[in-house]
Amino acid sequence: MRNFVSFCSVILTLFLTFSMNSLFAKEWKVNEESSSVRFIYSLEGASFRGRFRNFSADINFDPSNPEDGSINGIVKIESSRSSSAEHDEYLMEEDWFNPKEFPESTFKSERIEISDNDKYLAYGQLNLAGVDQPITMEFEFDVTNEKAQFSGYFMIKRLLFGVGWDTTNWIADEVDVQIKLELE
Repeated sequence: MRNFVSFCSVILTLFLTFSMNSLFAKEWKVNEESSSVRFIYSLEGASFRGRFRNFSADINFDPSNPEDGSINGIVKIESSRSSSAEHDEYLMEEDWFNPKEFPESTFKSERIEISDNDKYLAYGQLNLAGVDQPITMEFEFDVTNEKAQFSGYFMIKRLLFGVGWDTTNWIADEVDVQIKLELE
């Protein structure tokens, strides 16, 4: 009888430990209406903003166990809109985003860890215009009740992806990408 009680205690302890560790570990779903994927670029020294209207993300993340997490994101290139209709036309050309040949841009994490400043770092591959490049996305992940706020940032050099004209005196090479997601 003592062995049975000990066995049940071990099983109960393991179950409770697993349940407590899994409270936040789940596949998070994006609430698209209150989420955004934006980009900021510089043209002749002036800052311009754009965003992707259609995007999705598969996020499996537990803040207490980041190394077991994964982030996969997709944006539909044709959904890109900036603060200038003229810029939007350029972005859809073959020299730029070329959505006819490359309709999506993807990010796939390979490793996630916590940084020295208590933020998270997702190391992965970004595919843009058919070119893969490694990037590091810094992000914050805050859980309240059964919802989470994901706020991420990374910078790319567009010429590494073959996007745009091979000059930086008119349009900067660096493009900032900001991601804000409400997750359920």
